Amino acid sequence: MKAIFYPVLACLLLSCSSAVPVAKSRNQPALSEYPLHYYTQQLADNLFAQLPKQQGIFYVAPQIAVASFLPVNTLSLSDADAGEKQLANQLSESMLAHARQRGLKVYDYHLRAQLLLGGDHEQALSRQLSDIESVSDADTLLVGTYSAMEDGYLVNARLISIADKQVLAAASGYVPHNVLWSQQRVGKRGDKLYRQDLTGVQK
Repeated sequence: MKAIFYPVLACLLLSCSSAVPVAKSRNQPALSEYPLHYYTQQLADNLFAQLPKQQGIFYVAPQIAVASFLPVNTLSLSDADAGEKQLANQLSESMLAHARQRGLKVYDYHLRAQLLLGGDHEQALSRQLSDIESVSDADTLLVGTYSAMEDGYLVNARLISIADKQVLAAASGYVPHNVLWSQQRVGKRGDKLYRQDLTGVQK
């Protein structure tokens, strides 16, 4: 009886141990517990720390305008999908907030020359050149790029002097995919990104 029992027990134990990796492989990465602001704050800390400290009345702080971040390979959002455009614009909006919170002068070139009064809202910002003033006192641009990685984006930011194109500061950071798609799972196959909703349906 014992001769039969031990081989059967050994087989059961082996089958259980081989099933554990399969179960683990089905687990999806946990969603990031931090919002986008958390990751851009780290980027901003590294970027603005490189600027000279304000000393005396002769120090002239940079006057900054912020542009949308762009994919590093194309430097254009023309062929980007809605998700990438959202990322590009949210990165710039967040970095604008960080710059102002640090006491820097920041200019928003989206401001309309005249406030537009709608039937149910007021509109102060625009992306139409005909609606905005082209004159700006900004002397520095905050620009950035991003690259899609396996489970997030490698983000690069820099401050560039408009007058001579000198890079005044540069920093890199990382943003997980699921910061923007908190209700979706994001994966990568080859050079293509796939988003799955919580039911597992690919999109």
